[in-house]
Amino acid sequence: MAAAIVALACTAAYAEPTARDIQVMARAIGFINGLPRGVVDVAVVDGAGAQEVMDAMRGRVSAGGVTLNPRRVPADELSGSGVRIIIVPEGQASMHASIAAAARRLGAATLSTDMNCVRNGHCVVGVAAQPRVEILVSRRAADAAGVSFAQAFRVMIREI
Repeated sequence: MAAAIVALACTAAYAEPTARDIQVMARAIGFINGLPRGVVDVAVVDGAGAQEVMDAMRGRVSAGGVTLNPRRVPADELSGSGVRIIIVPEGQASMHASIAAAARRLGAATLSTDMNCVRNGHCVVGVAAQPRVEILVSRRAADAAGVSFAQAFRVMIREI
């Protein structure tokens, strides 16, 4: 019984991203200034939660004039990946600081359904599609990575 309680306590407690979460991310990406339109490579940080993000994306996702082309990239290889968009799966809190450092070097936007990543200034955009759409932006993380958004986006977000 004690082993079962310990195993339960050690299990990652995060929600799997939904296709709707990914769609909201794609729409937000469409408002990032300076990104090319069309097919855009997106790094999904490999590790906890990465497969769930890939499953929710079901290949490529299109919205807002961009088509997201996801590929799994280990956190320690992000800096050399050349991507401008990084999706940070839930369950990777221990990697947030190093992911944010790579994003700063790349001038990349980081997006996640892990709102703590945004609240702690490591991710630029946090999204939640349930029970209603919520988009949270960390001004600190955006400024550090040199990421800016179209003015029209500001009416749709909550900036911290």
